[in-house]
Amino acid sequence: MVAIKLHELSKSFQGPVINQLSLTIPDQQITALIGPSGSGKSTLLNMIAGLTTPDSGQISFDNQPIFDAATHWNQPPAQRHLAMVFQDFALWPHMTVQENVAFALEKHLTKPELTAQVNWALEQVSLIDFRHRYPRELSGGQQQRVALARALATQPDLILFDEALSALDPELRTRLQLEIRALIHDQHLTAIFVTHDRPEALQVADHLVLLQGGNVVQTGTPAQLYQQPKSQFVANFMGTLNQINAHQAIRPEYVAVSQTGTQQPTYQGLVQRSTFMGDHFDTCVQVGAYDWHVKTQLPYTTAPITLSIDPHQILTF
Repeated sequence: MVAIKLHELSKSFQGPVINQLSLTIPDQQITALIGPSGSGKSTLLNMIAGLTTPDSGQISFDNQPIFDAATHWNQPPAQRHLAMVFQDFALWPHMTVQENVAFALEKHLTKPELTAQVNWALEQVSLIDFRHRYPRELSGGQQQRVALARALATQPDLILFDEALSALDPELRTRLQLEIRALIHDQHLTAIFVTHDRPEALQVADHLVLLQGGNVVQTGTPAQLYQQPKSQFVANFMGTLNQINAHQAIRPEYVAVSQTGTQQPTYQGLVQRSTFMGDHFDTCVQVGAYDWHVKTQLPYTTAPITLSIDPHQILTF
């Protein structure tokens, strides 16, 4: 477990990518770095890992500096007690599962210790019975579990996930999200999860950091960013919005087809279309100058409609 502090961290390539960013990442939690493409998520992760050198600022783990531009201190990645899990699994194709997991440990442990540590890591990801197989004999999800076991086997203080699940199909991805979340919490680890997928961040993370243009826009729990966004950008990024006016909006789940005698505020609109989403229809309604999305149980044809909203759920910017 490790608490991470970033102080006035900056990095430029052909232009600024991270701009004097200061941030505290809590220990024993999963923090997701989210934001649009080019916001600096992967660059920030790589600076924490030691794979990219910041231009300025400081990074500390549990108040111990691992990077300080002012004193030219830059602790090597291998000494930062962290592990990384990548999108492409990065497994050696000519090695078995247990050999892949053991690779980073062989120089540090006796053979009995190595066997015990590898078996423990494979048991954590339910792959102990697959230890003699080669990566080509595994599914994509199993290969990613091997990569996770390899990370766990080094007993790191911190695990970094760089778009680690983006190559998997949706059903498997959802299952691994839950497994990773449970595993990180069971082992009392600190984890940082970079993802471009908002639902994945909401599913996995305890703590979100939303970046835009190399700056932190808002941090907090997933519920806080979704329900209490500090700006229009945050509100839009975290989910679909129905715009009431330039400064107010409401989420689709708080809009309904109006019932006779309702005491809630109502709005007149014109149905544009209804799209089947599986457990509901996404009914698009033109309300004034805006298109609203309403979750309905039945499809609606093009016709005038009256909508009601929960006034306590209006977001104001």
